[in-house]
Amino acid sequence: MTSRKKTALALASGAAVLALVGGILAYFGASDQEPNLIGVGKEEIAVTEVFTPPGQTQDYVYRKLVKIGNTGSVPCYIRVRLEFSDSDVQSAASFSADEADAPADSTFFSADIHAADAYISHLPDGWVYVKEQGADDPTAGYYYYTSPVAPDSSTAALISWVKMHYGNADAIQAHDVYVYAESVQTVDPNSGAAYADWKAAWKKFTG
Repeated sequence: MTSRKKTALALASGAAVLALVGGILAYFGASDQEPNLIGVGKEEIAVTEVFTPPGQTQDYVYRKLVKIGNTGSVPCYIRVRLEFSDSDVQSAASFSADEADAPADSTFFSADIHAADAYISHLPDGWVYVKEQGADDPTAGYYYYTSPVAPDSSTAALISWVKMHYGNADAIQAHDVYVYAESVQTVDPNSGAAYADWKAAWKKFTG
């Protein structure tokens, strides 16, 4: 039995009002009965992050550096879905990929994918976002890391900072930012042939 796809889910509390520090990391696996022609390999990923609880002000920035690590024994491609617990919170949020220090306002871009200055158009090197091209598109709505991630390695940070801007103090609310990650091996488990690229790998496994 070979593991064809692995998922990992991390919940980081970005509670603005309660300023809670929290993290839940869980793993889910999927397998099938197709033969593995390239031998046994363990595929496993982990969501890792640096999180600093925010203050309770109308405008604030907090640290949320998100990377996905390959903790298995075979190379894999990785994709991520970012979701807010509330759509109103998402419209008030923006992201920055600056890993070093608290970035300037000019390096933040809207977390809303439909915004004119959307973060999906200003992603760190190695990441792309796939928008929905049609109904029931299984590849849409994810951030894809375009390079294979070797065992004991990780992706570049998808986001590093979150900035919240509320119209008034009464609008501030607690929220969660969900990080959902999936991986697929870089080779076809039936033929043992390497996929041409990340697109081919995900197309295969999403049907």
